[in-house]
Amino acid sequence: MRLGLLLAFCGLLFPSGGLAYDLLVVQSQRSPVYDEIMRGVRSVAPYSHRVIALNEYSEVDLKRIVREENPLAILALGDNALVAAKKVKQVPVVSLMALGYRAGMGGHPALTGVEVQIPPERYLAVLRAIKAHRVGIIANVSRNAGYLKLAQKIANRNGIELILRDVKSPKDVSAQLDSLAGNVDALWMLPDTSIATGEAADAFFLFSASRRIPVLSFSSNYLASGAAIIIEMDRFDLGRQGGEMVEQILEGNDSTAFVSAYPRKSHLKTNTSILRRLGIPLELSIFKNGN
Repeated sequence: MRLGLLLAFCGLLFPSGGLAYDLLVVQSQRSPVYDEIMRGVRSVAPYSHRVIALNEYSEVDLKRIVREENPLAILALGDNALVAAKKVKQVPVVSLMALGYRAGMGGHPALTGVEVQIPPERYLAVLRAIKAHRVGIIANVSRNAGYLKLAQKIANRNGIELILRDVKSPKDVSAQLDSLAGNVDALWMLPDTSIATGEAADAFFLFSASRRIPVLSFSSNYLASGAAIIIEMDRFDLGRQGGEMVEQILEGNDSTAFVSAYPRKSHLKTNTSILRRLGIPLELSIFKNGN
């Protein structure tokens, strides 16, 4: 059941009409990835919803849509969707699959979601298994400060040195990679908009090939590009997490509804040809066991 106070609040905001549906789903684009996430969302509860893919329109007035159609919440899938949804202050927003989303970020009075980063201990377990002792990380350090602080703490306990290089834009990546030459035995690629697309991402794999250094990354899209190992979130379960957040919001459980989270489930995948080329044993148990 929907909490009466939330309905009353929405009634004050939108006195002229009734509630049309539960969720306005705003997607950066149409994608099978988002379809899989939505299957997870719907497995929690059969929310009534409308889907808008931003790339199909030259302009979308979300404020008007919310005002006229009265959804109870917005589910934003992707970075462009998050940027657009944050401008609509009238209803809560749940963000999924946005590289730019971070816990506690401002810009909206009722924003929550699941970050794209896998918990750092999962990556560090893999790095320990492949005997990587000095690991390079290139990222926007201030944007990832909380995550990097936690990763550093876990790395110290496991005898792994994290060597950080700060970048503010993709054009800084190549120079920072050059500064790591001869100083690291693995690269850990974070889901950061400063490094994760275009030539900046390609630079990681060129460095890997020329220096025989494995890249540990976060998306299976990078396996064909040259990543040795990736740990990727389970998209269906990510949808379930998002659906559970929506459920908490719609039931009025404010104490838990707006607590951000990391993805709960993940899958480990490898590029076996690159592992062989780099001399990393394929029989490592961590590769067989997945997470």
